[in-house]
Amino acid sequence: MQKRVLNKTHRSVSWLFVLTTLLLPVFVQAESDTVRECHNLYRLTDLSHAVEPGVWVEAADGVPAHCRLRGVVNRAIRVEVTLPESWNRRMMFSTVGGNAGMFGDTRSLLSKGFAMATTDTGHEGQDSGFMRQPEALIDYAYRGVHLATVFAKQVITSYYGNDINHAYLQGCSNGGRAALMEALRFPQDYDGIIAGAPAFRLQEFFPWTLNVQRAQLANPLTLESLKILGAASRESCDLLDGVEDGVINDPRQCTADVFELTKLECRAGQADGCLTAGQIETARTMYTDLVDADGTVISPGVMPGAEDATDWAIWLVGERNYNAALGLAEGPLNGLVLKTFADLLYRDVTLDIDVFDPLADRGKFDDVAAFIDIDSADLNEFRAQGGKLLMYQGWNDYPLRPQRAIDYLAEAEAASGGSKATSDFFRLFMVPGMNHCGGGPGPWLADYVEPIVSWVEKDLAPERIVGTQPGFVNPLYTADDESSVDGARIFTRPLCSFPQYAKYSEQGNVNDGDNWRCVSD
Repeated sequence: MQKRVLNKTHRSVSWLFVLTTLLLPVFVQAESDTVRECHNLYRLTDLSHAVEPGVWVEAADGVPAHCRLRGVVNRAIRVEVTLPESWNRRMMFSTVGGNAGMFGDTRSLLSKGFAMATTDTGHEGQDSGFMRQPEALIDYAYRGVHLATVFAKQVITSYYGNDINHAYLQGCSNGGRAALMEALRFPQDYDGIIAGAPAFRLQEFFPWTLNVQRAQLANPLTLESLKILGAASRESCDLLDGVEDGVINDPRQCTADVFELTKLECRAGQADGCLTAGQIETARTMYTDLVDADGTVISPGVMPGAEDATDWAIWLVGERNYNAALGLAEGPLNGLVLKTFADLLYRDVTLDIDVFDPLADRGKFDDVAAFIDIDSADLNEFRAQGGKLLMYQGWNDYPLRPQRAIDYLAEAEAASGGSKATSDFFRLFMVPGMNHCGGGPGPWLADYVEPIVSWVEKDLAPERIVGTQPGFVNPLYTADDESSVDGARIFTRPLCSFPQYAKYSEQGNVNDGDNWRCVSD
């Protein structure tokens, strides 16, 4: 009996060996074909496209095996495309923030089967000197993303031998501006677009930045000043929604009569825990709308809340590690933005940024901004193509104040037949306590991809999206600082389709988003 068993086992092992021996060349051949097909994508090279041989990237760190292709469109616009083994017939394009000049994300959705793509828009690095070149500026404004999109689609369909069923795009800040540009100027490029904190109205952004930078230089707010402001705004307005959580749910309710800056002014002999009269004026400049002589709002002020949650520090004071991560020179981002401002207006020989009047001289920027800016909310061509637009915006975004996102939605509603008709293709989600594009004490971490896919492919319009606060650790505070925002608390909250907002149901765990509902006034 034992011998027969051994013989049987031996025969099984032998057959396994034979089978493996026979199939191994097939496996090797299949792998070689995959690598070869990736490599051979360089054959897409022509007069308009310089294409490198594709590189096969093995699976690692949770990212599946994929083909990575890099190429150049029109001699300057660099493009990267990643192609997973298992493709779901979808494409996601990532637009880039700031001055672009780098690649965006091409890996995060590979495990879900998306082919991904991005572009640097035609220049390298964050320095704004490229804006002095007319073609490079147009590529940055809108042409780079469009041409990269056309090329990426060609790569994907060529590699897989199938058409793309659905094309998506996402980006934040300048990437949000670029996303809206695609919806406006090339409405046929994408089925679904996620536009985060779009850089609206550059004609007001630069003059406003100049105005607040001058106030900061005159009477600087320090990191300690920002802690004082952050603690004071929370004390004044956190409980306006009935929940003490370090987040001002709707900062529009945190008005000047509720959040009184004068109470923070140093008394005679007081040196700590207060602001000087000059610093009070600087803070007031930040919060106050910039208006012209007729009372027209040229640029809205910053909403109260999260003053000590890095955004103010980065833009007003400067944060070395953040700048280094982005390849920026040291110093506050407001100052670096003004370098961009000067590069855009370099043709104006009369420009003297030291005497530029943010109100009287802002017209000098009109011609330059005309083709860079989001100059229309008429999205009807995009709607006619079946397109869906999901926009999100942080209530405590310092550089791109949230009022303009709300204004844009209202303008789109006026151009598209009212709020109900517009909500069929365009929805805005305001995020309490979120800084610029992410971070802050609010529920800023959210998946916008699944909602846009469901909306485009199943016609399931998003009413609420789950936002998560992953554990806010404030870099301005030490671990033993009693004034620190609680960094240990993790919670979820619904992000509601504006104008709805999240309200606690008064029952259950306040940190569980299921116990909050979306309501309207």
